[in-house]
Amino acid sequence: MKTTEPSLWRRAGAFLVAVVSIPASGLGAGVLFWAVHPLWLGLFWTLQGFPPNGADIVRWYAPGAFLIAPAVSAVLVGALIALTVRLWRSRLRYRLRVLVGGLIGFLLIPPLAYSLLLVYAEMWAYRAWDVMMPTLVRAYGVLGVSSTLVGALIGASVRERG
Repeated sequence: MKTTEPSLWRRAGAFLVAVVSIPASGLGAGVLFWAVHPLWLGLFWTLQGFPPNGADIVRWYAPGAFLIAPAVSAVLVGALIALTVRLWRSRLRYRLRVLVGGLIGFLLIPPLAYSLLLVYAEMWAYRAWDVMMPTLVRAYGVLGVSSTLVGALIGASVRERG
């Protein structure tokens, strides 16, 4: 007699895929941010009337604190997005998964990146909120589009069951 209950091996395999896919999504978010953010900067400056040259593109892709901090933030938040969407995917349709991922990315990546930069610069101990808040608002302006796109793509990457 055939049973409809999944086998122990199949459930163990599904659990292993879930455990591996969440950190992999986080790493993918970091790589994706590294790829997308300089493209967004190029578009942003082109729209402002200052198209980037080759040296700008090379500088924007070069490893430095202003690209590493948001990429590390994208890794951490990308794993959170993958976990959140995976837990709620039965209740979220594809379009909502994309929106939830984009919203989480927009809300969490810029302040986390800014906090990491403050720690790196050894300025976190001062916590001068009156000085920090305008800079954080500017961080949303610079990182918001890239963060939203990365979050939306991570949310979209979580597959349906079955």
